[in-house]
Amino acid sequence: MTGTAIAKEAVAGQERLQLRAFVADDETRSVVEQVVGDLMIPAAAIHRGRIDDAIQLLGRQRSPRVLLVDISACELPLSAVNELAEVCEPGVSVIAIGDRNDVGLFRELINHGISDYLVKPLTPSLLQRSLLAVVEGGGQHSRQTSRLGRIVAVMGCRGGVGATTVATSLAWAIASRRHRRVVLFDLDVQFGSVALAMDLDPVHGLRDALENPGRIDGLYLDRTLVRHSESLWVLSAEEALDDPVRPDRDAVGLLLHELQSKFHFTVVDLPRRMDPAVQQVLQTATNFVLVSDLSLAGMRDGMRVVQLLQATNASCPVTVVANRVGEFRTGEIPKAEFERGLGRSIDLVLPFDPKHVFPLVNAGRPAASGSGATAAALCGLADQLCGAKSAGRGGLFAKLLARWS
Repeated sequence: MTGTAIAKEAVAGQERLQLRAFVADDETRSVVEQVVGDLMIPAAAIHRGRIDDAIQLLGRQRSPRVLLVDISACELPLSAVNELAEVCEPGVSVIAIGDRNDVGLFRELINHGISDYLVKPLTPSLLQRSLLAVVEGGGQHSRQTSRLGRIVAVMGCRGGVGATTVATSLAWAIASRRHRRVVLFDLDVQFGSVALAMDLDPVHGLRDALENPGRIDGLYLDRTLVRHSESLWVLSAEEALDDPVRPDRDAVGLLLHELQSKFHFTVVDLPRRMDPAVQQVLQTATNFVLVSDLSLAGMRDGMRVVQLLQATNASCPVTVVANRVGEFRTGEIPKAEFERGLGRSIDLVLPFDPKHVFPLVNAGRPAASGSGATAAALCGLADQLCGAKSAGRGGLFAKLLARWS
């Protein structure tokens, strides 16, 4: 695929473009270039290609604020739009360009989250009106632009079962192997070990946000998030033990919403307690991962946590992970008996694997980044959370975008 940048592309594609277009013919390309110039869009890129090319590129690079995609000659445009939605960041406005003047197709595309559908031949005035309408409206009438990222809550039935190992591995695998933007959020601001496990320094400011909802905004995240890699960020703290932290439930809700609007996945490592902050995460979670060993206490508390989740967030899928299996063979409950007590099946068994896991943990690397059965299983769980891999296939505008963002 060839592409001409109207403004200089950001380094490694990490700075977010205002507009990116994928058009299949020279006539449409010329119209897009003219509108980009007329509106003085400060950062835009135009590529020769169709929606399949957009899916491939945006699976590796940051999404723009506004995306134009050509769906001409696409046999299954709705399927392609759904595939595009999986790789686009939350908050992207998508305008489709096609050659079918079909009201039914237009309605289906809108229902699938497209902001607008324009039929070729494209005219500068038509495209300009569409772009300004999308930006002025902030995408409020589009499902895709209001689409939020997923929240994966990870909790251990009891201390020492490896919940943080699972959480860090899932976040790393989703970010590095599936190229999604991920934030790893450690809600235990006094005893949490996410930063330690990722070989990062905890940051200051998380406590203030958790106790004061008014402090939470996009600028706060820019100051507080610590970058681990191109697509993985960490939000954690290490507060003094003699000064109790009292997170505000509303603050946690606002923070989660802010993270959902900017990241594909928010992986939350939950402390083993049921205060209002933890309950807010459980009620908001789109996926819940429960980690336990095969112990009597793990079985009892796992059952209680599952029952609580069913009462507060019944639609949230639960994944039960039995970790460190085989570490204490004589003291473990048989798997079948554990499942009967828990009231459901174990979804994933991770064997006790000190040879492969401990060196990575001690070096500040996620267990999933290594080799062995445990790493493979954790990467497999990350793939399940992401869904099946695809088969592959300074003017007015700037002012409006600044106001929108």
